[in-house]
Amino acid sequence: MKIAQLIFLPIIIFLVTSCAGYKNYRIPYPTVNEIKLQGHKKIKLDEIKSNIAGLKESNLNYLSVKYSSYLRDKRKTNDSTKSIKKFFKFFNRNPVAFNPINFENNQLALLKFYRNKGFLKTQIAYSIDTISLENKLVNITYKITEGPESTFTKEDSIIANNTVIEKELRNYINQYSILHKYSNLDLELLKKEKESLSNHFKNLGYFNFSPDYVGIKINDLKDTSLKNISLIYQIPNNKSLVTNLAYDRLFRFGPIDFKEYNVISEQSESTINQTSRITPQLKKLISIHEGDLFSIDKTTHSLQNIYETDQFKSVSIQYDTNSTRLYPKIELTKNDKYNISSELGGSAFRGIPGPFLYNSLKIRRVFTELDYVDFSARLGLEAQAGFINTDLTRKNLEINLGATANFPSLFLPEKFTKKLGYFYGAKTQLGFGYDYIDRPEYIRTNFKILQRYLWKKTPFEFFQLSLFDLNIINTNYPNTETSKLFTNYLDDLRIKGNNLFRSFNPSFVSSINFLYTYRTFYPSNQLIEGKSFIIGLESGGTTLNLFGEKKLKFVEDFLGNKETMQFFRFLRMNIDYRKYLFLGQKRTSQLAYKFLGGIAYAYGAENDFQLPYEKNFFIGGPSSLRAWKPRRLGPGSRNTDSNLIEQPGSVLIESSFEYRFKILKFLGDINGAYFIDAGNIWGINDVNSPLSNFKLNSFLEQIAIGTGVGLRWDFNYFILRLDMAAKVVNPAKPKNEKWVLNQISLNTSDNPIEFNIGIGYPF
Repeated sequence: MKIAQLIFLPIIIFLVTSCAGYKNYRIPYPTVNEIKLQGHKKIKLDEIKSNIAGLKESNLNYLSVKYSSYLRDKRKTNDSTKSIKKFFKFFNRNPVAFNPINFENNQLALLKFYRNKGFLKTQIAYSIDTISLENKLVNITYKITEGPESTFTKEDSIIANNTVIEKELRNYINQYSILHKYSNLDLELLKKEKESLSNHFKNLGYFNFSPDYVGIKINDLKDTSLKNISLIYQIPNNKSLVTNLAYDRLFRFGPIDFKEYNVISEQSESTINQTSRITPQLKKLISIHEGDLFSIDKTTHSLQNIYETDQFKSVSIQYDTNSTRLYPKIELTKNDKYNISSELGGSAFRGIPGPFLYNSLKIRRVFTELDYVDFSARLGLEAQAGFINTDLTRKNLEINLGATANFPSLFLPEKFTKKLGYFYGAKTQLGFGYDYIDRPEYIRTNFKILQRYLWKKTPFEFFQLSLFDLNIINTNYPNTETSKLFTNYLDDLRIKGNNLFRSFNPSFVSSINFLYTYRTFYPSNQLIEGKSFIIGLESGGTTLNLFGEKKLKFVEDFLGNKETMQFFRFLRMNIDYRKYLFLGQKRTSQLAYKFLGGIAYAYGAENDFQLPYEKNFFIGGPSSLRAWKPRRLGPGSRNTDSNLIEQPGSVLIESSFEYRFKILKFLGDINGAYFIDAGNIWGINDVNSPLSNFKLNSFLEQIAIGTGVGLRWDFNYFILRLDMAAKVVNPAKPKNEKWVLNQISLNTSDNPIEFNIGIGYPF
């Protein structure tokens, strides 16, 4: 319902019922008051209505049928006389006229819908009940007798006029069929089975094989009750209208006809240069080889490989045929050599904007015909809380520079790549980067060199392997009062046994890491449905185990500092699971869920078993537990109320539920959210603070819980977000005082409301 309707509904009812015209009004022809469904036990009402056109619009209007009919006739009068009575236009649902033909069509549509869902014995009857002779109103009731669901037995029969086709069909049914034993019959599944079977034969060389040649029908002789369904597969389908009988003819690839177009634009004129040779590097990306049997997967694989190089605007593969040969015609149109982009954006923390400027330059075909190099630069002034005084918010300068070379193949031994099996979109990256952070407390730099292998197994599965990721980190302290307070604070922590000071010493962090991502959707600012799963594995300082001193002399000399360079050895694992579900018949609301978990273990005794600062886990903030300040929660049941600096941990558990819904439109979509966040971080073996360590018999009591509401202003190109959160369970409190929801306050009490402003969804 539109917001205007909600606001003006009482006014409209009052105006309509008080006028003489309405009191004397009579509905001009028999009209449906309500359509009811009875007996739907196994299929939900919303699903039935969304699939039956005649049932989608209910006759239960915001106003009664008489009101709606009266307003409809007024609208017709307004349209013909051009009179202005806009309030009549709010409620534009027209009552449904009584028409027995429509109800019979609904009956047939219901019967077809149920049978498509596997209820082959369903019976549908409807009755008409006159509820008002004066106003000519009737109710329609559909009585559904669902009957038993039919299930597949997989005791199927085959009819084929080719013994080779028959043998391969039997193999498909036994190993690759998408129909499974004891699963419910669904006629939509039978259509998908035909498509799947067609692709199976196309991958075996049968170029002309299509779903039209596949006949699948229910065998009603084995079980006349039709509860246990066996199928009859027939190839070719005797009901097919297709006349091409070459469906069982094998085809092989012939030589490739290759054409590459280079469009050169000069002001309003453009010319096209054409080449007809296939380069050795491009040839490696094409899975089609002369003499091989035709395969639809090889065709798709070749297209995807070429697209992934980001070198071409368009790619197409067509086939010319003779009696047994297919001649591929590959046509490519090159992308521009240079691409420049710039983005101005920002975030907000405690109401203070943090603008950033991002620029990127892409240069294609630098070293080879298919590589490209990305250059990027980001300058930001981001607002963050102070380390010592967390109530004080400052803008901190951050500069990120990077350059990455991308090559469209895996530079690995062939023996290894063969073990990976079928994959595409392969890429090798070599990158350099420099990060600079200027805070009042310190100036921190990071120079990094990295290498990555990236590839895909399917459109949903992504793999990343890095054999080296090297970081040289240094921290300088300006001669300011804030910086002195910070270094004194670190020194106080050191005296008390806290080794946080090591995170700000010169450090060399190297690692080998692996990342697996499964995602069924493309990230966007729109509400989506799907799920994602990410697992990351990392081994830091692995090569240092080969050296007796567990350090590298030339790295120590790199910065020229008098301070000792730190070298770290550690193991780290993290997982990230997210799921998004649409709710409601109109799918305008969403339930979003995430779970994060991780563990990191430092085994380098030379640094008192400390992790590099960046490899710790942190929790709290606008995209984490929103009832706590950024990175201030935990570890364990340590007194989080007095945490003045970021709190690192070695174990992470974090989860969030969020219900998202639409509210109204105003210069975009204004949406709302309810959310619950839970989680904490812990140490592993912190002898100085036992309350911060993870223990199986106590970690559940240390789970922090927060809740709140949010507003999201969606401008299509970005989303401005405001979340207001409060603590529900505070693990820092004594055992019987952890419930703090009743202590919510707008001031600096034990449970103040935290306001979080950000860009985009929190997850």
